[in-house]
Amino acid sequence: MSKLLSIVPGAALALAALSAVAQAPPAAPPLEPARLMQGFPPPPEYRIHIGNWQRWPQKIWSFQNTRELFPTRALTPRGLVWALPEARRPLDALQVGTADAPMTWAQMLAATHTDAVLVLHQGRIVEERYLNGMKPETPHLMFSATKSMVGLMGAVLVAEGKLDPDARVAALLPELADSAWADATVRQVLDMTDGVRFTEVYTDPKSDIFAYVGAMGWAPELVKPGNPTGILGMLGTLKGRHDEPRGTAFRYRSPATDVAGWLASRAAQQSITQWLQERLWNRLGMEHEGNVMLDPLGTEVTFAGMSTSLRDLGRIGQMLLQRGRVGEQQIIPARVVDDLIRGGDPRAFEASGITYRKGWSYRDQWWINPQKPRSFAAMGAYGQRLYVFPDHQTVVVMFGSHPQPIAALVDPSHARAFAAMIDLLGSTPAR
Repeated sequence: MSKLLSIVPGAALALAALSAVAQAPPAAPPLEPARLMQGFPPPPEYRIHIGNWQRWPQKIWSFQNTRELFPTRALTPRGLVWALPEARRPLDALQVGTADAPMTWAQMLAATHTDAVLVLHQGRIVEERYLNGMKPETPHLMFSATKSMVGLMGAVLVAEGKLDPDARVAALLPELADSAWADATVRQVLDMTDGVRFTEVYTDPKSDIFAYVGAMGWAPELVKPGNPTGILGMLGTLKGRHDEPRGTAFRYRSPATDVAGWLASRAAQQSITQWLQERLWNRLGMEHEGNVMLDPLGTEVTFAGMSTSLRDLGRIGQMLLQRGRVGEQQIIPARVVDDLIRGGDPRAFEASGITYRKGWSYRDQWWINPQKPRSFAAMGAYGQRLYVFPDHQTVVVMFGSHPQPIAALVDPSHARAFAAMIDLLGSTPAR
């Protein structure tokens, strides 16, 4: 069932919606996004809290204001800002649809519920816009694009000899010695081929992810009596393994990121936020404050809790495009970026059954597409994306608030739009 929903989620959701409409009473008038959290106090239907923050349209506001809903740790810019020169291109009328379903760039942004978009080409801003109340300084929740920042930390530690990719989890984290993680290697956890059993199907209310989300504080109604409070406690409760040998099948699961983050923090002797602050926010010329969400026990939500501004995430992408170097500084080792471009094991990815990303791989918590135009990407639910196109000197950042957390509802539109945009940038002079 989970594979079917992954492949054709739109059809499945549409059928479910039609069935619900046929049986439900008349719907209440739709909320106006511009009125969310407006007034003192806001009308009850326009108030946003941890009981409704992931509903639509409430998420339009909450994804831009997580600091008002949850505890966070700040990421603070230091020193001179890395200036991004501008070479704007008119993209609104760019055709990015199909022959049967024409669509312009501007229509694509609306259809995918985009909150902000940034395109850098050869280090210059060619497209930047803010929608749905977003501003340049607004930190937007990245959801699972956060995973790639954790993977970046782990990959740097491996490259610097501070984290052994062949070490077993239990040797580094004795707290997980009695769990299914114990015999997995660091490399297998970073690439999500560790074989630990955990279901993450957001359209299945029985999926393991909901108890996990309850324990880490995102949804009080999902708290299950008897479960530990907090992320670290939940990791030790995972005891089951899949039948295949470890390292042979990619399975996308958020707890693997939290184990990766724990391994990285233990090796570096600093939190994810401290590492990001010292390595990126102190050295990369960041412009705005970001933050990382905390669970009820003060543990960072490393699988989905980072927020950053549009341009600052673009700076991370541009740094990676430049093989880790900015000016005279080597921010991260070039071999880390080279490894991302090479990608992970495509056979392991194929074994996952993710057919709508055929030929892809997964490496250090990044999604790798070897097909033209080649890319590596950080991806998060509801439309959060950071794409780096190394062959085309292009970086794309997307923030969104799509009603559904399903990649297949935005990826085809994004793929067509990026291909058309890259073709335009390669043939049209800057203005």
